[in-house]
Amino acid sequence: MERTTQLFTDFNKRLSKVCEAFADQVSSAEGPTEGEMAEHFKNFRSYIEQETNPFWKEKKSYLDGMTGEEFIGEMDMETALAAFSESATLIDDEATPFPLVERLKSFGDPACERLLKMVLDANWQPEEGEDENAFFVKFQPCVAAIRFFGSAEYEPAMEPVLTRFCSFPSTQEYIADSVKVMMLGLGERGVPMLIDFMLERSDADITGPYEDMMIMLTQVGIKNPQNEIYQALRAGFRRMKAKVIAVICIGDYGDPRGIALLKGYLDRTVHTIDRETFYEALSAIRRLGGEINDIQDPFHDFTKRVPKKDDGKK
Repeated sequence: MERTTQLFTDFNKRLSKVCEAFADQVSSAEGPTEGEMAEHFKNFRSYIEQETNPFWKEKKSYLDGMTGEEFIGEMDMETALAAFSESATLIDDEATPFPLVERLKSFGDPACERLLKMVLDANWQPEEGEDENAFFVKFQPCVAAIRFFGSAEYEPAMEPVLTRFCSFPSTQEYIADSVKVMMLGLGERGVPMLIDFMLERSDADITGPYEDMMIMLTQVGIKNPQNEIYQALRAGFRRMKAKVIAVICIGDYGDPRGIALLKGYLDRTVHTIDRETFYEALSAIRRLGGEINDIQDPFHDFTKRVPKKDDGKK
């Protein structure tokens, strides 16, 4: 077994144990609730990084006494690029070793350009008859590369990656997640591009991958709020066919102007709205600090009807 392969295989074993330990921290008599799991996993990445970082500082006999960090630090660009692709297929949970990320960053644009070419030259969907699991493994280096562009703050990757992402009527969730990580890494620098794709390059109803643009814009905006983002989310909300996604985004973004937007929508659609969208809207209004007691409940499930005023008649 080559040294790089053994190093990544050993790291994956360590990673697996750390992930198990993290999951075991959530416990209750009847199992963790969905809310408990969501809250717990907010700290997942930081926990994994903290608990696995010592691995790279341990000396390995098969590395001639070097640590994993030292071994990777001596790689030239070609070797590091090959190791990057190998790590993506061997290591679970899209956890590219941080020493390898830092080593590739040290080569600057030339390394990013090579990774971008790999991503754009690859097929983003299984070919006819191709096993989906086999495709998933084959595409993992591209997933890792897209995420790396965010870590490296490589802006030239934005437009071509988003263009390819939006060229399909639907995409795999793991690809969408990698693109979201890229845009979060680029932060507010990606805002104009996301708004352009969502409002100017999308179909009239903002469906398919363009819905993901709204989700990404929301997540970037939470950390970098600005009026342009709210106005774009508002415009997207009015156009988006799957209103439930837009409702969640408005609530998550956190701008209190969304209260009036959502209440106005509920008033207009009280006789046609579906149950899921209605209750997501109530949840969003609450998260934004609004009251829901004055909202008519067409389903009469949980919310109370607004009592009629007593006019003195019996």
